Amino acid sequence: MKKIIPILTLICLIYTACVPLRSIKYLVPDASDSAKFNNLTIQQSSTPFYFKPYQVNASYAALKNKIDSALVSTKTTAFIVIKNDSIIYQHLSENTNLQAKQPSFSIAKSFVGTLVGIAVDRGQIKSTNQLVIDYLPELAKNDERFKRLTIQHVLDMRSGFDWKERSFNPFSKITRSYYGADLKKMVGKLKMKNEPNKVFEYMSINTQVLAMVLEKATGKTLNVLLQENLWSPLGAESDALWSVDNKDNIKAFCCINATALDFAKIGRLYLNQGNWNGKQIIAKEWISTTTNPDTLAKKRYKNQFWATRDFKYFPDSLSAIKQLEKEHLGYPVERNTDGRYFYAKKVYDYKAQGMFGQSVYVNPQNKVIIVRLGGRQKKLNFHGFVQEIGRSIPK
Repeated sequence: MKKIIPILTLICLIYTACVPLRSIKYLVPDASDSAKFNNLTIQQSSTPFYFKPYQVNASYAALKNKIDSALVSTKTTAFIVIKNDSIIYQHLSENTNLQAKQPSFSIAKSFVGTLVGIAVDRGQIKSTNQLVIDYLPELAKNDERFKRLTIQHVLDMRSGFDWKERSFNPFSKITRSYYGADLKKMVGKLKMKNEPNKVFEYMSINTQVLAMVLEKATGKTLNVLLQENLWSPLGAESDALWSVDNKDNIKAFCCINATALDFAKIGRLYLNQGNWNGKQIIAKEWISTTTNPDTLAKKRYKNQFWATRDFKYFPDSLSAIKQLEKEHLGYPVERNTDGRYFYAKKVYDYKAQGMFGQSVYVNPQNKVIIVRLGGRQKKLNFHGFVQEIGRSIPK
């Protein structure tokens, strides 16, 4: 018997379907993870859209020098800046090309949020104010607070689920969900920690719940919805891969693997208010609600998209409140770890965001889209750097 246990452990480590042992083997995600999982293929569009290719432009020489210098030793595999449908800056790592499928991690959440918006447009979901249990009635028995949980609460990461996102140990829920546990089973066991809409708490399981709602509402699997409603209409140049768990459930909260330029196309869709070359793919009202500067400043997050952040700091809370009153703003005042008080200023740019600085950033004022893909590193804060670049490009 003592010999059997090590043998079974070895088998599980080699054939990585054993979730806890796979978690021990890999533990923390990295940029090579697409090869570790089974995937479903999202086929390229039959009518591909192409951004105007990169050409050296003296007008952007200073921009090029600044980005080139900053990207050194940052594990960046792709950094693309697009303005008016033209690529004005392009960096690809030595072993990467424009056709390379790269992991996006939580950028996938913004695609799922967009699919919810399209389902609302088409009447497949009546309203985001509908209860989640209208589609997943089995959750009602887990906690009576599910009777007050709406789709909008889940979209905005205000669900109140009992879930720890930041605990990557081999047996945590987030680790098990990432490394292949049955996601539908995990959703079916969900319980509540807080009343819905009480607090913002970022949890990947929210997006998995949205995926199950979408599949119930539309009668189609998530990969088919992405194919039909976004990948094909947006003119994807290449196939994408979407990773699945051990039961072939799509990992909706992460794990779309695609090219940098195909990721850029969801940025272009939002930049153009949901319109794609004359066809309204998603309602302008959904885009406006998602990217409303006041909403993003107050709540940081809307419909699975992130606000960029720009802060005003004060030595005490009273000073911050007085300034808010002076500017007639109703933004919340928060306390930083260094003791200063601050509030987020109104900004107009926003982004889809992944855990290692992956980003699809949109600046509607400057008509700029930036895609950054790559691995984990500590040299550069990409979330701040990307918005700095986007805001520095002239209109």
